[in-house]
Amino acid sequence: MIAVFRHVEVEDLGMWEDVLKEANVEFRYFDVSKEEFPDNIKEYSHLIVLGGPQSVNDLEKHSFIKKELLILEDFVKEDKPTLGVCLGAQMIAKVLGSRVYKGVREIGWIDVTLTRPALVDYLFSHFPKTLKVFQWHEETFDLPARCVRLASSKFVPNQAFRYGNNVYAIQFHLEVTPSMVAKWKEYYKDYLAQVDAAIPSFFPEGGYFPVSWEFFKRFLQLPRKEA
Repeated sequence: MIAVFRHVEVEDLGMWEDVLKEANVEFRYFDVSKEEFPDNIKEYSHLIVLGGPQSVNDLEKHSFIKKELLILEDFVKEDKPTLGVCLGAQMIAKVLGSRVYKGVREIGWIDVTLTRPALVDYLFSHFPKTLKVFQWHEETFDLPARCVRLASSKFVPNQAFRYGNNVYAIQFHLEVTPSMVAKWKEYYKDYLAQVDAAIPSFFPEGGYFPVSWEFFKRFLQLPRKEA
Protein backbone atom coordinates (compact mmCIF):
# COMPACT_ATOMS: atom_id res chain seq x y z
CA MET A 1 0.00 0.00 0.00
CA ILE A 2 1.24 3.47 -0.93
CA ALA A 3 0.52 6.58 1.13
CA VAL A 4 -0.01 9.83 -0.81
CA PHE A 5 0.11 13.11 1.10
CA ARG A 6 -2.04 15.71 -0.66
CA HIS A 7 -1.98 19.41 0.30
CA VAL A 8 -4.80 20.69 -1.90
CA GLU A 9 -7.44 18.65 -3.69
CA VAL A 10 -6.65 19.87 -7.22
CA GLU A 11 -3.02 18.74 -6.92
CA ASP A 12 -3.29 14.97 -7.05
CA LEU A 13 -1.32 12.16 -8.74
CA GLY A 14 -2.54 13.05 -12.22
CA MET A 15 -1.44 10.52 -14.81
CA TRP A 16 0.36 8.51 -12.15
CA GLU A 17 -2.99 7.22 -10.90
CA ASP A 18 -3.23 5.29 -14.17
CA VAL A 19 0.23 3.83 -13.60
CA LEU A 20 -0.85 2.61 -10.17
CA LYS A 21 -4.04 1.08 -11.54
CA GLU A 22 -2.21 -0.68 -14.36
CA ALA A 23 0.30 -2.09 -11.87
CA ASN A 24 -2.53 -3.13 -9.48
CA VAL A 25 -0.89 -1.19 -6.65
CA GLU A 26 -3.16 0.04 -3.88
CA PHE A 27 -2.81 3.62 -2.70
CA ARG A 28 -4.58 6.06 -0.42
CA TYR A 29 -4.71 9.83 -0.37
CA PHE A 30 -4.28 11.63 2.94
CA ASP A 31 -5.44 15.27 2.93
CA VAL A 32 -2.83 16.43 5.38
CA SER A 33 -3.97 20.07 5.39
CA LYS A 34 -7.14 18.72 7.03
CA GLU A 35 -5.01 16.89 9.62
CA GLU A 36 -5.66 13.54 7.94
CA PHE A 37 -2.72 11.20 8.57
CA PRO A 38 -2.21 7.42 8.62
CA ASP A 39 -2.89 5.70 11.93
CA ASN A 40 0.12 3.47 11.36
CA ILE A 41 2.60 4.65 8.74
CA LYS A 42 4.47 1.32 8.96
CA GLU A 43 1.62 -0.26 6.99
CA TYR A 44 2.76 1.69 3.91
CA SER A 45 5.67 0.63 1.73
CA HIS A 46 6.02 3.89 -0.25
CA LEU A 47 5.32 7.55 0.47
CA ILE A 48 4.55 10.26 -2.08
CA VAL A 49 4.39 13.89 -0.93
CA LEU A 50 2.68 16.09 -3.52
CA GLY A 51 2.78 19.82 -4.20
CA GLY A 52 0.68 22.67 -2.87
CA PRO A 53 0.59 26.44 -2.31
CA GLN A 54 1.90 26.21 1.25
CA SER A 55 5.47 26.89 2.33
CA VAL A 56 7.43 24.41 4.40
CA ASN A 57 8.60 27.41 6.44
CA ASP A 58 5.05 28.39 7.48
CA LEU A 59 4.99 26.18 10.54
CA GLU A 60 2.87 28.59 12.58
CA LYS A 61 0.36 29.18 9.78
CA HIS A 62 0.12 25.50 8.84
CA SER A 63 0.41 23.38 11.99
CA PHE A 64 0.04 20.11 10.06
CA ILE A 65 3.46 20.61 8.44
CA LYS A 66 5.27 19.66 11.66
CA LYS A 67 3.60 16.26 11.82
CA GLU A 68 4.10 15.74 8.10
CA LEU A 69 7.82 16.44 8.39
CA LEU A 70 8.16 13.96 11.26
CA ILE A 71 6.52 11.18 9.22
CA LEU A 72 8.63 12.07 6.20
CA GLU A 73 11.75 12.00 8.36
CA ASP A 74 10.95 8.42 9.44
CA PHE A 75 10.62 7.29 5.83
CA VAL A 76 13.86 9.00 4.83
CA LYS A 77 15.82 7.56 7.77
CA GLU A 78 14.65 4.04 6.86
CA ASP A 79 15.47 4.65 3.16
CA LYS A 80 11.97 3.53 2.23
CA PRO A 81 10.80 4.49 -1.28
CA THR A 82 9.87 8.16 -0.99
CA LEU A 83 9.06 10.73 -3.67
CA GLY A 84 8.60 14.46 -3.09
CA VAL A 85 7.05 16.64 -5.81
CA CYS A 86 7.49 20.45 -5.69
CA LEU A 87 6.48 21.28 -2.10
CA GLY A 88 7.19 17.63 -1.32
CA ALA A 89 10.73 18.04 -2.67
CA GLN A 90 11.23 21.12 -0.50
CA MET A 91 10.05 19.13 2.51
CA ILE A 92 12.59 16.39 1.83
CA ALA A 93 15.32 19.04 1.56
CA LYS A 94 14.14 20.52 4.87
CA VAL A 95 14.17 17.12 6.59
CA LEU A 96 17.73 16.59 5.35
CA GLY A 97 18.85 19.86 6.94
CA SER A 98 18.85 22.21 3.94
CA ARG A 99 17.57 25.76 3.72
CA VAL A 100 14.32 26.38 1.79
CA TYR A 101 13.92 29.96 0.63
CA LYS A 102 12.46 32.32 -1.97
CA GLY A 103 14.05 31.83 -5.36
CA VAL A 104 13.32 32.53 -9.00
CA ARG A 105 9.62 32.06 -9.72
CA GLU A 106 9.07 29.40 -12.38
CA ILE A 107 5.56 28.96 -13.77
CA GLY A 108 4.81 27.12 -17.01
CA TRP A 109 6.71 24.78 -19.31
CA ILE A 110 10.45 25.05 -18.70
CA ASP A 111 13.41 22.91 -19.73
CA VAL A 112 15.32 20.90 -17.17
CA THR A 113 18.68 19.36 -18.02
CA LEU A 114 19.96 16.13 -16.55
CA THR A 115 23.28 15.97 -14.74
CA ARG A 116 25.88 13.31 -15.51
CA PRO A 117 24.92 11.18 -12.45
CA ALA A 118 21.31 11.12 -13.70
CA LEU A 119 22.39 9.24 -16.82
CA VAL A 120 23.03 6.14 -14.71
CA ASP A 121 20.30 6.69 -12.12
CA TYR A 122 17.54 4.06 -12.15
CA LEU A 123 14.64 6.53 -12.23
CA PHE A 124 16.25 9.01 -14.64
CA SER A 125 18.39 6.98 -17.05
CA HIS A 126 15.61 6.84 -19.67
CA PHE A 127 15.19 10.65 -19.75
CA PRO A 128 16.44 12.68 -22.70
CA LYS A 129 19.28 15.03 -21.82
CA THR A 130 16.82 17.95 -21.76
CA LEU A 131 13.07 17.70 -21.10
CA LYS A 132 10.38 20.38 -21.00
CA VAL A 133 8.44 19.97 -17.74
CA PHE A 134 5.71 21.84 -15.90
CA GLN A 135 6.89 24.16 -13.14
CA TRP A 136 4.98 26.12 -10.51
CA HIS A 137 7.03 27.32 -7.58
CA GLU A 138 8.52 30.40 -5.92
CA GLU A 139 10.76 28.70 -3.40
CA THR A 140 13.86 26.62 -3.87
CA PHE A 141 16.44 24.91 -1.66
CA ASP A 142 20.11 24.18 -1.25
CA LEU A 143 21.22 20.69 -2.21
CA PRO A 144 21.28 18.66 1.02
CA ALA A 145 24.52 17.02 2.14
CA ARG A 146 25.19 13.51 0.80
CA CYS A 147 22.64 13.97 -1.99
CA VAL A 148 23.11 13.54 -5.74
CA ARG A 149 21.86 16.36 -7.98
CA LEU A 150 19.97 14.86 -10.93
CA ALA A 151 18.51 17.82 -12.85
CA SER A 152 18.81 21.61 -13.13
CA SER A 153 17.14 24.47 -14.97
CA LYS A 154 18.56 27.78 -16.19
CA PHE A 155 17.80 29.70 -13.01
CA VAL A 156 17.17 26.93 -10.44
CA PRO A 157 20.12 24.55 -10.07
CA ASN A 158 18.42 22.06 -7.77
CA GLN A 159 15.52 20.61 -9.77
CA ALA A 160 15.90 16.98 -8.73
CA PHE A 161 18.04 14.97 -6.34
CA ARG A 162 18.39 11.55 -4.75
CA TYR A 163 19.25 10.71 -1.17
CA GLY A 164 20.40 7.18 -0.41
CA ASN A 165 18.97 4.60 -2.77
CA ASN A 166 15.23 5.19 -2.57
CA VAL A 167 14.49 8.82 -1.67
CA TYR A 168 13.83 11.15 -4.62
CA ALA A 169 12.84 14.80 -4.85
CA ILE A 170 11.70 16.65 -7.97
CA GLN A 171 10.96 20.39 -7.94
CA PHE A 172 8.87 20.15 -11.12
CA HIS A 173 5.49 18.51 -11.79
CA LEU A 174 5.98 15.39 -13.87
CA GLU A 175 2.52 14.07 -13.03
CA VAL A 176 0.37 16.65 -14.83
CA THR A 177 -2.07 16.08 -17.68
CA PRO A 178 -3.62 18.71 -19.99
CA SER A 179 -6.89 18.71 -18.03
CA MET A 180 -4.97 19.03 -14.77
CA VAL A 181 -3.07 22.10 -15.98
CA ALA A 182 -6.34 23.66 -17.16
CA LYS A 183 -7.87 22.99 -13.75
CA TRP A 184 -4.93 24.64 -11.98
CA LYS A 185 -5.14 27.70 -14.23
CA GLU A 186 -8.75 28.18 -13.17
CA TYR A 187 -8.25 27.32 -9.49
CA TYR A 188 -5.26 29.66 -9.12
CA LYS A 189 -6.43 32.39 -11.53
CA ASP A 190 -6.36 35.12 -8.86
CA TYR A 191 -2.79 34.25 -7.96
CA LEU A 192 -1.72 34.20 -11.62
CA ALA A 193 -3.24 37.66 -12.09
CA GLN A 194 -1.52 38.90 -8.95
CA VAL A 195 1.94 37.86 -10.12
CA ASP A 196 1.19 38.69 -13.76
CA ALA A 197 1.94 35.17 -14.94
CA ALA A 198 0.40 33.33 -17.87
CA ILE A 199 0.57 29.62 -18.64
CA PRO A 200 0.73 28.78 -22.35
CA SER A 201 -2.10 26.59 -23.57
CA PHE A 202 0.20 24.17 -25.40
CA PHE A 203 1.24 20.83 -23.98
CA PRO A 204 4.58 19.18 -24.74
CA GLU A 205 4.44 16.57 -27.44
CA GLY A 206 6.60 13.57 -28.11
CA GLY A 207 8.37 11.95 -25.21
CA TYR A 208 6.88 13.71 -22.19
CA PHE A 209 4.14 11.18 -21.41
CA PRO A 210 6.21 7.99 -21.79
CA VAL A 211 9.05 9.57 -19.80
CA SER A 212 6.70 10.43 -16.94
CA TRP A 213 5.02 7.02 -17.06
CA GLU A 214 8.32 5.13 -17.00
CA PHE A 215 9.72 7.34 -14.22
CA PHE A 216 6.82 6.56 -11.90
CA LYS A 217 6.69 2.91 -12.92
CA ARG A 218 10.33 2.60 -11.89
CA PHE A 219 9.61 4.37 -8.60
CA LEU A 220 7.00 1.72 -7.84
CA GLN A 221 9.63 -0.95 -8.49
CA LEU A 222 11.97 0.34 -5.79
CA PRO A 223 12.39 -2.26 -3.03
CA ARG A 224 9.36 -2.47 -0.79
CA LYS A 225 10.01 -2.55 2.94
CA GLU A 226 6.74 -3.69 4.42
CA ALA A 227 6.33 -3.88 8.17
